[in-house]
Amino acid sequence: MSQWNADDRSRICRLPIPRIPRLGAKARDAGVYLSGALFALGWWFFMDAVIRSKNWNLEDEGYKKVSVEFVDWVPGICSVLGMIIINCIDKESLRGDSFSFSSSGGSSVTWKARVFLFIGFAFMAGGFAGSVSVMCIKYIIPDYGDPFTFWGICNVIQNTLIMISAALLWVAQNVESEYQYNFAI
Repeated sequence: MSQWNADDRSRICRLPIPRIPRLGAKARDAGVYLSGALFALGWWFFMDAVIRSKNWNLEDEGYKKVSVEFVDWVPGICSVLGMIIINCIDKESLRGDSFSFSSSGGSSVTWKARVFLFIGFAFMAGGFAGSVSVMCIKYIIPDYGDPFTFWGICNVIQNTLIMISAALLWVAQNVESEYQYNFAI
């Protein structure tokens, strides 16, 4: 095991967080637009399942009516909340002294930002796990058949695309721009 210097002890991970190279304004804009398109595509899959489930009438044929209800909406809402929380964090506040406390008794901004980031990731992971759980418990285990399983799969696809969208937006916002100016008032 190699010796650490004083700077290494203040980091959480042994490996430094790499800075993303300068890609330019066009690549940054393309990343943001692609992230929005993935987000919209995820909700489109889910809304397709919602509309199909409300127009599906199998009670006349003797089947039990199963439709998309509020329990199906909760994972998507959690994923969206996680995406909002994650992308509202100032990325520069994550780079700093880990777990240092100020002399006034309050904790540092870095520590608060990391806790807030963890909460955002927990919301997104909970949304994804919830969508897989709803798909398995509500649609696959009872073995209703083809259209019902598709509604559960749409829920998982929605949350997967929201997670990819959040990651892409995080990277696109974190890219160093060649002509980036930060103004503080």
